[in-house]
Amino acid sequence: MTAKRGRLSVLSAVEQEALYGLPDFDDGQQLQYLSLSENELALAISRPGLHAQVSCVLQIGYFKAKHAFFRFDWCMVEDDCAFVLSRYFHGEAFERKETTDHEHYTQRGLIADLFGYRLWSADFLPQLGQQAAQIMRRDVTPGFVATELIVWLKEHQIVRPGYTTLQELISAALAAERRRLGDLLATVLDERAKAALAQLTARDDTLSELAVLRQDAKDFRWRQMAGEREKRAMLDPVYQIAKTVAPTLGISQQNLRYYASLATFYTVYDLRRLRPEQTHLYLLCYAWLR
Repeated sequence: MTAKRGRLSVLSAVEQEALYGLPDFDDGQQLQYLSLSENELALAISRPGLHAQVSCVLQIGYFKAKHAFFRFDWCMVEDDCAFVLSRYFHGEAFERKETTDHEHYTQRGLIADLFGYRLWSADFLPQLGQQAAQIMRRDVTPGFVATELIVWLKEHQIVRPGYTTLQELISAALAAERRRLGDLLATVLDERAKAALAQLTARDDTLSELAVLRQDAKDFRWRQMAGEREKRAMLDPVYQIAKTVAPTLGISQQNLRYYASLATFYTVYDLRRLRPEQTHLYLLCYAWLR
């Protein structure tokens, strides 16, 4: 699944909002997250000017809720701002000054330190990329990879990167996994095996062999069962190849099922247009599970 401008969509709109959207506290959540400890309040009070102090209280509360930092205008946080003013700065004249970039990034560093977190930086990309590659051996679907990476970042107390960075990282990891599997298949498949796989998508007078295989038996009558035996005989040469090849690919049962599903998701015409190594992978997994 892709997003606008060709970027991979790794999270649904609801998931993106949950992780990257500005918190929208109800009364109970305001009390939970915007009630500060002594150390938290001391950090906020240390900032220069009332507007920076209120901003810092909000950033602390939002960080406790989502382990992320946000840029916001005062009109976006009116209820939370009113709560903070009444609780910690009652009676003080509040002027809605804009928080400078310098103050914003200073607060981020101080709050991250207070909670034992490290701010995201490009230095973490190689490590996170390696983690993504390992996760993909279990489940190659982008949403699963994204969720597991976010869990890993939280466990290691690293502030997660922006959504675009996550998209690009997972896209690169997917491309690397495709190359790995393509290289493996190019090594282990001989011409006889490739010809057997090609036969499954070869057009004949009516339907291709793969299209025939996709059609499940309608009932258990003799004619239908005879057809199922013919399908088994048709698929057996590819299954024998898959028995040898599949264990060498280093992928999980979950991924075997996923790749097999793509053999039925794509039309036969589409499968012939894909890169040969992709089609070979989908067909081998399909034969293995079928």
